[in-house]
Amino acid sequence: MKNTLLIFVFLSIIISCKAQVIGTLEQLEECAMRTNHDDGCPDLENITYVKDTNNRLNQFVGTWKGNSGGKQYEIHFEKKLQNGEDVKWDRIFGRMIIKDNSGSTIYNSMNEIDNNISFFGDNFQKRSYVMHFVGNYDCLESGDVFIETRIVNPNEMTLYYSQDKDGFLNPAKCPNFSTYIPLLPTQKMTLTKQ
Repeated sequence: MKNTLLIFVFLSIIISCKAQVIGTLEQLEECAMRTNHDDGCPDLENITYVKDTNNRLNQFVGTWKGNSGGKQYEIHFEKKLQNGEDVKWDRIFGRMIIKDNSGSTIYNSMNEIDNNISFFGDNFQKRSYVMHFVGNYDCLESGDVFIETRIVNPNEMTLYYSQDKDGFLNPAKCPNFSTYIPLLPTQKMTLTKQ
């Protein structure tokens, strides 16, 4: 009788716990490319964890350096597992130092705590991993960053920044908007793994 009661209590606890529904980065990438997301896609409403099952994010982890438009870039990419609140994602987070051609630092997010990082990954679009970046938001500096390692040389990566076109601009907070140059290059640049 005691054993039956213990088994019943144990089964009740298991059944009452919400099961973790795992989707993969590949599944969500495929679903995003379809016009009808429901056709053959996992039940997106019930997914609790989007997992990097094939370790595709690992290719970006590390320190990368490059130059573009008279600026020197040093970017540290780190993979975080199960990041988020309602739905957990495996993501890449980026911290960077940008210096002008005289070597003066114009942007540094190396010491940002995880919750304040404004450069974080979303998902793949074919071979490119899409990340979101927010720099000087008052000057409408936010958008998507596409990173991709080269097939012939995985120690080289291309980076491209697509700045958002919509947003509310307050001229008092960004008086030099007409001459403002974004921190990230809007043309492809090459970074080398260190």
